[in-house]
Amino acid sequence: MPVTKVIEVIGSSADGADAAVREAVTSAGRSIRGISHVEVVSVTCDVEEGQIARWNALVKIAFPVEPR
Repeated sequence: MPVTKVIEVIGSSADGADAAVREAVTSAGRSIRGISHVEVVSVTCDVEEGQIARWNALVKIAFPVEPR
C-alpha cells in the first residue's frame, strides 16, 4: 500500500492569493517529485501604508513516499 507524505509550505506573491499558491507548489516541485494534492490552509496579507503589499498562502502539499 502506498504511503503519502504531507508537508506545509508558504508561498508569497505581490500578484494575489492564486499566484502565492502557485509559487508554493512551483518552489516545492523543484525538490519534491510526484506532488499529488495541494490543500490551501490559509491566506494572509502583508499590508504597507494601508495597501496589500504581499499575499501569503500556507498550503499542505502531498506526495508519495518512494520505496527504498
